[in-house]
Amino acid sequence: IKVRDQTGPKLDSPECAPIDCPSSVNRRLTDNTNKVLLIDYVGSRVIACGTLFQGVCTVRSMQNISLVDQDVQEAVVANNGDASTVAFIAPGPPAPPSTMVMYVGVTYINNSPYRGEIPAVSSRSLQKERMFQIAISHVTTGTRMYINTFSRDTYPVKYVYGFSSERFSYFLTYQLKLTHGQSNEWISKLVRLCQEDSNYYSYTEIPIECIGEDGTKYNSVQAAYLGHPGQDLAESLNIQTSDDVLFAVFSQANGNVSTNKTAMCVYSLRSIRRKFMQNIKACFNG
Repeated sequence: IKVRDQTGPKLDSPECAPIDCPSSVNRRLTDNTNKVLLIDYVGSRVIACGTLFQGVCTVRSMQNISLVDQDVQEAVVANNGDASTVAFIAPGPPAPPSTMVMYVGVTYINNSPYRGEIPAVSSRSLQKERMFQIAISHVTTGTRMYINTFSRDTYPVKYVYGFSSERFSYFLTYQLKLTHGQSNEWISKLVRLCQEDSNYYSYTEIPIECIGEDGTKYNSVQAAYLGHPGQDLAESLNIQTSDDVLFAVFSQANGNVSTNKTAMCVYSLRSIRRKFMQNIKACFNG
């Protein structure tokens, strides 16, 4: 059975809040660019998030996606077709591994007075009565991370892929190397969070590189996939076929403009975990 549903255009404006809109705001018919489409297998439902109304999400029936089970007036994703959003479902607070949350990474864009309220990275509840709210929220901490208000206008972070592996959640990003100064060098990074962390104290970033045999650096991650290696690849990486492996496609980029030179690099999650531990130890050692 095929089902069709239309989510836009609708009257909207970046000046509108998710819940209501002042009568003084000039709204116009605006397309809805889909930013997230997820199947929640545990809840047997479909989650769809688009750019309208500051990036709200709906929960839909898996049997008939035109049936909206919940329409949540909570800004979650980018409200702009060009700004990146990545989301995936994995264990998270309050009681992992039994509780699942939606991890979301969102590029900040200063096109509205409400965008400063949207975290760069967050874990959001999938419990019906708290749907899409920040999973755990304390006065000064919680399952959310913001980019410093002094830097976010000049320090864009593009979210490319997200995944879960062995009690950690990860995001692949492409961002400026420095938050200050005149350098325009962009690099790819891996962001990691411990799934049991209700304060995001474990939030850590490390650079991820893809270097060709001739020494060419492919600095801009374009797409990725978490999978398992075949026998030959597992042996070459000195891991088991049951271990997680990250396949990532990179391009050679000049700033935020990619070229047509691309390469694929493969990383074992075992080696990635080891590198995070080395970096964290080096950080603690000053």
